[in-house]
Amino acid sequence: MGFFLQSFFSGMLTGLSYGLLGLGLVLIFRASEAFNFAVGEFMVVGGFLFYILHFSWHLPFLIALPMGLLAAAVFGAIVERTTIKSLMGRPALSMTIITLGLSNILSGGIQATAGSNPYTFSLDLPDLTVEAGTLIYPSPQVWAGILSLVFFSLVILFIYRTRWGLVIQATSESQPKALCFGINPQFVLLLVWAIATVCIGASGIVVANLGALSAQTSLVGLRAIPVVLIGGLDSIPGALVGGLIVGVVEALTGAYVEPLGLIGFKEVVPYLVLLITLFIRPYGLFGTVRIERV
Repeated sequence: MGFFLQSFFSGMLTGLSYGLLGLGLVLIFRASEAFNFAVGEFMVVGGFLFYILHFSWHLPFLIALPMGLLAAAVFGAIVERTTIKSLMGRPALSMTIITLGLSNILSGGIQATAGSNPYTFSLDLPDLTVEAGTLIYPSPQVWAGILSLVFFSLVILFIYRTRWGLVIQATSESQPKALCFGINPQFVLLLVWAIATVCIGASGIVVANLGALSAQTSLVGLRAIPVVLIGGLDSIPGALVGGLIVGVVEALTGAYVEPLGLIGFKEVVPYLVLLITLFIRPYGLFGTVRIERV
């Protein structure tokens, strides 16, 4: 039982960072119905922006973190202005295809500037290692869960408890109606991309703290696909639930299935869970069911 609990709660802590990653995709999809396939590269860029400030320039963590996330927001805004803005009013598929090309461009840029070697990434945070009998949860893993939950909560408070959050919700429901009320959809989309990039960048920092930061860290971004599809592409709570499901399933698979000889199976099992979920609920667990008449 102890082994199960160790794996289960470790998966939950990791799943919180997956949920934060998925939140960035959900925000973009709600605002534009486009899927950002460059999420992994956005993670790495956000991680490296923080790395430069904290590890290269030696700024204190409490200064480097907000500055790094602000730089990530600026990066997201620049990407939106240069690649997405001109596609407003066109089918969402056009924006999605653009992000595929953007993923390749950013991947090449990261390889050219940072190389493929990993960068040591260890945040000097208070030791929060949890020990309860045979259960041990290392401090970086505990901090990953805490920071992810804090960022997730702050974004939810912004979306549902501020005036600009109300504007984002209104625009996500209907851009033409929002325009009738004097809301500028183009600026809202810019704001959403900035906030989403902050979420993805924060997830990159959290994930890198569990190991190291490199161009290969972008592969973690692939976890966002089953996360948001399981939870629902347009559901903010669904991103959190989907992240927890993926994290727990991965951890249990790594603990019980891979020792049987199926090495690497935990990389596949989230997609199997995704398929089962979509067979039962095609729009995800919390996704909006849309009825279209033709």
